[in-house]
Amino acid sequence: MKNTHGGNIYKVAAAHNVAPQDITDFSANINPLGMSPKGQEALKAHLNEIIHYPDPEYTDLRSKVSEVLDVPDENILVGNGAAELLYALMTLPEITEVLVPAPGFSEYTLAARAKGLDVLEYEMIPMSASDEIESLHQSLSFFGNSKTHQPITHFAVPYEDLKQHLKRCAEEQIRTLICLGNPNNPDGSLQTLTEVFELAALAEASRSLLLIDESFIEFTNESHSLRPYLTEYPAIIILHSLTKFYAIPGLRLGLLLGQASILKTIAPQVPTWSVNHLAQQYGIAALQDEVYRQKTRAVVAREKEWLYGAINSFDFITALPPTVNFLLLHWHPANPSLSDFMNFLEDKQLLIRSCEAYSGLGQGWFRIAVKDRTDNELLISYVKEFAHAHNLLSSPRSDGME
Repeated sequence: MKNTHGGNIYKVAAAHNVAPQDITDFSANINPLGMSPKGQEALKAHLNEIIHYPDPEYTDLRSKVSEVLDVPDENILVGNGAAELLYALMTLPEITEVLVPAPGFSEYTLAARAKGLDVLEYEMIPMSASDEIESLHQSLSFFGNSKTHQPITHFAVPYEDLKQHLKRCAEEQIRTLICLGNPNNPDGSLQTLTEVFELAALAEASRSLLLIDESFIEFTNESHSLRPYLTEYPAIIILHSLTKFYAIPGLRLGLLLGQASILKTIAPQVPTWSVNHLAQQYGIAALQDEVYRQKTRAVVAREKEWLYGAINSFDFITALPPTVNFLLLHWHPANPSLSDFMNFLEDKQLLIRSCEAYSGLGQGWFRIAVKDRTDNELLISYVKEFAHAHNLLSSPRSDGME
């Protein structure tokens, strides 16, 4: 199956005959600090223990997750990355349809279709600084030649449409699963808690569920997290990734948080020993690394604003205001195209993530991770080099901004 994600440094490295570590990867949204120091110490300390089978019940890991995330042990299911748990969730009995955001994480759709479920898209609403809601076509025309539209600042969930859908589900006895990114990938929009509470109450009436994907929530101050409300709203299930924040995409570690009865139903879909011993030990140690956690948030907070300002100094690219460790951007010129720019960067051994195939976006959209200052400055230097080569710096803005 075709890989729809970023982070495939091995393929690019092979194509350019360089080592994978020589690739600067802005396509995957991983902690710019790298692994937790305490986690790395744990990997070294427990390496010789891999001659034994890992704990199949993840006892110590679940205990530490419960302590750090303040979620009861029985409300935690551990998996080999969030994606594995997403596929397991799609096996819940009587779920016949899945609602996914457009734009949104592609794996929601892939997981649902793999289990034979109907997939319905709901369009995220582009919003301007004045909070004027426009149609998707009108808003995207801001990035063309129109001077009548304000820039998109974020995408909003069509909560009222989802509420009406849940009411119909209750009337027609349809059990649905609604996926909500918090923050949403690729645009970084955060959920409005009061709106989610209303959705959760309606979902409970039809035995439907809300999947709140909080894979990137730890890169924020977590004030938008739904974790504190799991007990109050049983229709809420939270997908939580430790892979991104703790920088272990090569090990992988994910969590599903929700009602014990739901987790018990889908637990058999997760293979025994799914999470290897080193991933467990890394997770236990990294969750205790508070210095690393605080430093990560400080670095991301600083660098996302620096990168946002640097990108928006160019007339031919617009970045949406960042909330998390990645930015969604739009490339304005048709010639040279975004593809031309990406090929130029790849020749420089630097990867970014095209979002042109995302439903709800289209031509010119791409995403970059927030990395450390050295890498961020490298990216900006390449943007300048490309712009000089194609006479873009002297061009007026093509999006109507002065």
